[in-house]
Amino acid sequence: MKSAFLPTAFLACLPSILSLPSPPPDCQDITFKVTASAENVLALNPSVDFTNATEVIAFLTQITKPNPVSGTFKIYAQYCQPTVPIIGRPKPLQILIPGNSYDHTYHNGFDRYPVPGNTNSWASYALSRGYSTLSLDRLGSGKSDHPDPLNIVQSPLIADTIHQIINQVRSGKQIPLPSFGKLKIIYVGHSFGAILGTRITASHPEDIDGSIHTGFAIPTPDQNALPGELADIYLQASTYDPIRFPPSTYSPGYLVATSKPGRQSAFYSAPEDFSPALYEEDSQLKDTLSLGEAITQLPIPPSLVYDKPTFVLTGRQDAVFCGNGVRELGIPDCGSGKDSQLTSVKVLYPAVLDERFGTYTQEKAGHRNQMHYSAQDGFLKVHQFLAAQGL
Repeated sequence: MKSAFLPTAFLACLPSILSLPSPPPDCQDITFKVTASAENVLALNPSVDFTNATEVIAFLTQITKPNPVSGTFKIYAQYCQPTVPIIGRPKPLQILIPGNSYDHTYHNGFDRYPVPGNTNSWASYALSRGYSTLSLDRLGSGKSDHPDPLNIVQSPLIADTIHQIINQVRSGKQIPLPSFGKLKIIYVGHSFGAILGTRITASHPEDIDGSIHTGFAIPTPDQNALPGELADIYLQASTYDPIRFPPSTYSPGYLVATSKPGRQSAFYSAPEDFSPALYEEDSQLKDTLSLGEAITQLPIPPSLVYDKPTFVLTGRQDAVFCGNGVRELGIPDCGSGKDSQLTSVKVLYPAVLDERFGTYTQEKAGHRNQMHYSAQDGFLKVHQFLAAQGL
């Protein structure tokens, strides 16, 4: 349910969302300048029509070769301090990374900044419980730089930009740090953001002190999310909406989902489980998917050394990870408890003890679990887990 603070005329003003007033007192806009490097892949077949299943499959399954890349990039972030008094040692910082086709507003429940009372805002919930938050626009999304969408904006390099930001955060250069003790960092990644998190825990296990994956699970061999990608009808962003996605910034290879029914079927559960007004905001504020992100989401590397607390949360009807991409091909069911597909994520974290690993299947929710009426239930379970782990 959206906040009561949301004016009824909001939908008519959506195009001006980026010109909203400056940050509230507890938040600040930050631009990180990072130099990152990674071994991306070189796509040998860069041409793809994402409305054509044959071409999409050929693109995603093509043979690639290693492509070392590096560069200096500007990454937008939104830092907010807790909205409740903190007694004693400060709680950890939560770094929030959205999934494909979203920017930092995803974790704000689509508000420009966290708003108290927005029951779909992860950031608002965390801030009200004493955590500080740092919400990022990934490389190639939102207000961050938009380099070559095919061979630069790929999972390995995006993950390294986040690693470099974590290093800067720990150095105290960009945000105020606790006056005593080591800063603890909790990584919160949704969907593609969760996949990026696995890359970080695999390559830099010392970076974070707790890992939260939302909208994430291990698909079974008979499940395939491709129909969902096709149902979204991805088109070139600068052609579809050159005002919002100007060609000078969004070169060919930055795609945007154009089908409202398809996106709803892929990302949400039954219509009675979420607000139509909220989904309208989702449709209006959606961001881009790069070809490079699409081709490097898999494989997901195991984190052989990382042994910190890890939690998985997703909606029971997550069609992306527990179904065939869209509800029309069968109502997905991630299951619950020890036999759920969420529990299978443990195979990626063999060093995490059982008592440090947790899952929760959020009922009456789909892939975008926090955009459903049951969002607060999921928020509560995650933060209860963090408290039990001393985070």
